[in-house]
Amino acid sequence: MKIVRLWLGLVLLAVGLFAILDAAGVLEASSTIGRWWPVAVIGVGLSAMWAQRRITFAPVVITVVGVALLAGEQQWTDEDLFWPALLFVLGAALLIGALRPRGAGPGESIVLFGGAKTVDRSKHLHHADVSAIFGGATLDLRQAHIDGAATATVDALAFCGGVDVLVPKDWRVELGGLPVLGGFDDKTDGDGVLPADAPLLKINATAVLGGVDVANEPK
Repeated sequence: MKIVRLWLGLVLLAVGLFAILDAAGVLEASSTIGRWWPVAVIGVGLSAMWAQRRITFAPVVITVVGVALLAGEQQWTDEDLFWPALLFVLGAALLIGALRPRGAGPGESIVLFGGAKTVDRSKHLHHADVSAIFGGATLDLRQAHIDGAATATVDALAFCGGVDVLVPKDWRVELGGLPVLGGFDDKTDGDGVLPADAPLLKINATAVLGGVDVANEPK
């Protein structure tokens, strides 16, 4: 999930920088962005496969769609150009699957174009990742355990989607992060009456055209 977050951050940074330069009259960036924006879609698909450490249907679809969009923007109507580009992307996907170790990392959940719920029963929770890209993801931590007065962290990414994090009522929650045309909300109860040595969960939320909610019970 970190690599997906990194890619999206780089895309937003690049688009913002080129837009500023275009507005300042330094260069004509709008036409370039208009022609090459599908590269961002291709990057989401490839980075999601890298993060998942395996080839799955949704990231491959995103990657192929991105190639098709790029071909349309570049007017690659000649098969001599389109099909080699498509084979290149699929080959990169296969290499990613071959070079990365099998099996997703512990506490890691990525949802693409769909919905899923992950229940984490870790006896010694330290960190978890949850991402929803054009979909919805629920990370249920109500059966997990944080040692004593220790602190655990969650990285939550909602890109054109929504993430729900469910936590026990005896946990303290610190929610912060980056909202970009999106937001995050702490809907837990009793945080003000919990003891200072209660287990602490810190949630780093990134919401881009989406939302991250933290609650004690599902909606």
